[in-house]
Amino acid sequence: MLCIVAGGGESTPGAAGAAGRVRRALTDVAKRPLRQLATWAAGVALLLTAPFGGWADAAKPELATAEVKQVVHTGPLDVTIERVSSSTRPSKAFTELKNGQYLMVFGTVKSTQPKSLDSGELGEAVRLVGVDGLTRSNLDKTPVPAAESTRAKPAVYYVVDSTMMFEVPPLMTFEVAWVWERTGSVTPPASVQVEIEKFTYRQSSLEDSFGWLDPVPTAHLRLPVAIKDPYVDPKKATP
Repeated sequence: MLCIVAGGGESTPGAAGAAGRVRRALTDVAKRPLRQLATWAAGVALLLTAPFGGWADAAKPELATAEVKQVVHTGPLDVTIERVSSSTRPSKAFTELKNGQYLMVFGTVKSTQPKSLDSGELGEAVRLVGVDGLTRSNLDKTPVPAAESTRAKPAVYYVVDSTMMFEVPPLMTFEVAWVWERTGSVTPPASVQVEIEKFTYRQSSLEDSFGWLDPVPTAHLRLPVAIKDPYVDPKKATP
């Protein structure tokens, strides 16, 4: 025996039973409280987005707020942040900037490793958040927008003599400055948010070696920016 359905098609008894089950399921869903339906919908959405990271915002851990001079453990380095200043020429080692300034985050760094670390981890350990006009790196002077300011990598200098720091000897503490160039504005920001990154020790996916990789934010603090007078060559200053 055949059952005729709208549209002129034919349906078997099995198909008719399936249609009945669908109608009953829809009726049951319609009777559910809205809160329960919302919970189900959220669960389905999370399952569908799981292969792509799920709820990205929910997965992000809340950053700890660091204090001035507090030791933050990043893995290979122990970092403290003390102050931030700005100058168009911090010392003789720098070229004067006419349309911008250097932003300098001062602090200390100590290697926790038995061997020297290169400048890779050192330069990745500290970032500025939400600052416009930072150049991408010491070698790439392309400015990045404020929303991408954490892509700007600082150069790191010894405070004692303003020479660039290329490695961190083991188990020693140094006073350092993470230095960014900022262009496009002669007025420095009144304050900046400093972000400290932590690392994971793992094998590289490209090389048969292990290292401190995958820097991610672990702590932050907001500090005022002190404006410093530019360095003046004593010979040029003499009348």
